Amino acid sequence: MDGLPFIPGFRFTDITKKDHHLSSQFRWKNGYAIPKDKSLGIGKAPLDVDFMLYSKTLGTIGYNPTLTYGKAKDPPKPIVQPHFIMFDGKCLSFNGFTQQPITESAVDTSYRVRRVKITYFLVDDSISVVEPIVENAGYVQGCLLKRGQIPNPHRKNRTWHWSDLNNGVELSFYGVVYKLCSCDSFTRQFLSSQGVEVDVDRPVPDDPYISARRKHLLQQKKQQSTALALKFGFGSRSIEDDKLKQFLENDGKVLRFYTAWLDEGSEPAEWKFFVLLYFMAYDRVEIYESRKTGNTCGQNSFPLFLGKIRLPKDWSNLPPNFPSIYLEPGNKECEEYYQPKDFIIGNTIFVMGRRFLLYDCDPFTRNYYKDILQIIQPHSIEVFNPKDNFPTVSKLVIPPHTGIGDPDDTRQNCLSLIPKAPKTLDFVTYVLNASKKLRYKLKMVPVYEVDNLRDFIMEYCLGNHKMTVVELASKNSGFIKGRFMSSTRLRKPGTNIDEDQFYGTKDFAIGAELHVRGSVFIIVELDLWTYNYMIENKDKFTQEAIDKAKCYLESKGLLITQQKPDVINQNSITRDISNSIQTESLEDTVLINKMNQSNINI
Repeated sequence: MDGLPFIPGFRFTDITKKDHHLSSQFRWKNGYAIPKDKSLGIGKAPLDVDFMLYSKTLGTIGYNPTLTYGKAKDPPKPIVQPHFIMFDGKCLSFNGFTQQPITESAVDTSYRVRRVKITYFLVDDSISVVEPIVENAGYVQGCLLKRGQIPNPHRKNRTWHWSDLNNGVELSFYGVVYKLCSCDSFTRQFLSSQGVEVDVDRPVPDDPYISARRKHLLQQKKQQSTALALKFGFGSRSIEDDKLKQFLENDGKVLRFYTAWLDEGSEPAEWKFFVLLYFMAYDRVEIYESRKTGNTCGQNSFPLFLGKIRLPKDWSNLPPNFPSIYLEPGNKECEEYYQPKDFIIGNTIFVMGRRFLLYDCDPFTRNYYKDILQIIQPHSIEVFNPKDNFPTVSKLVIPPHTGIGDPDDTRQNCLSLIPKAPKTLDFVTYVLNASKKLRYKLKMVPVYEVDNLRDFIMEYCLGNHKMTVVELASKNSGFIKGRFMSSTRLRKPGTNIDEDQFYGTKDFAIGAELHVRGSVFIIVELDLWTYNYMIENKDKFTQEAIDKAKCYLESKGLLITQQKPDVINQNSITRDISNSIQTESLEDTVLINKMNQSNINI
């Protein structure tokens, strides 16, 4: 029946089947519809696809998997890194030396051995030569040859290659011969991987000068340790242990002495007083100038005279081979130093070639010498007479002005090594009067006939008392308008420069003369605001200047003198001059603008 075609009349139904329910395709879980794992047919009958009859196996003989899975991929090709990535940061390191001949030497050696480190960079075949730092070697150390490709003198037009490097090989870099002695583990491994047989490492020979110096220093340390052992009974202890013991026992103990030095170089000669501190922890001396004793006038702002050093007794007692031409003596060259037993009141010590007299000490120092050192310090010494203790200090005399520059700046150069700007301005006065300026019109006293055509305006600032002169434009005068004199304080002619006499408000009046930069000006006019300021501040001006200003303004019609006015238009005055004039009593002088004269009825 399965082979019958699916057409009407060729299919038969099962008459025994009574359940024709269509099974659900979903199942419910937590309120959600989820497809079933296995579907069933009508009446829960299995589907045709679930029967073994419909399952067919494919033959494995003629099956080609490429039809299903496609063509297999080829194995990945190896990635070849470029040269600059493969050898980036990889270097060959060799230790070597070079011999430097010496013609003249204090030690019996004709050459110096200089250790070097030669680095070969594989990425670009460049080479650098660096010398390790050796203390007190006496020559410049560090980078001897910067990184770069170095030509090989044995092969024309070729540079040094890593195949030319090996232990025991001599390299010539620009005429200097370097011999390789040893290399690091990476260098040995790399050369071995390239088929190069690396020679064994050899030690770098010692420098004869450095060896002799180390031997000399070792002998000095032994002698010092032996001397300390005999003196204090330390036995076989080292110098470092002795210094530590001295620091732990004497830390914080300071001997204080008061010293005096007669300064014969000053005029007149005078005593200068200092305080000497001896630090017991490390046998160092510090000296600074006394602030309470002696002439404290004119002392330095930094009282330190000598920093903390071991004070030698004689600076000139140096070894015969010490290069004093270009080196200063230090602690290693000096043999004898001042000790506590040398500081006795009344004795003289030498500090930088100066004779210092010890004349007193503090109570702690006296007790220390008495209890510890079994030394009794003498009584203090009186260095000077109480009546004429100090020489008279001459008064500072400022030299006269030479005429070059401003006198105030010149005076500051005499008062201080680092001059400061002179203070000639009161800040409060400037803030209150910065915007207040007196304005006058000037006329130049003619030297030539064309000077009669020139007009000037002078402004005087009440905040900083400086004057400014500006020339007005005039037709066919031949002079350019603009600033004639910038803002400055102008000195009066014929006065001493040191007296500081400048032009002020009492010098300004109609008809007064002003001397400005070699020219003479006459005040011919002033403005109305200047006159109002003169009326309000009569103590700053002369009465003659006020009268002349009043006469000038009346002549110009800017001031009108009124005598007992009968009728005054109250409304006009209220509208135009804002109640500045009352109808009951009027002052003798009424300030009125020309534009408001028509509003006043006399």
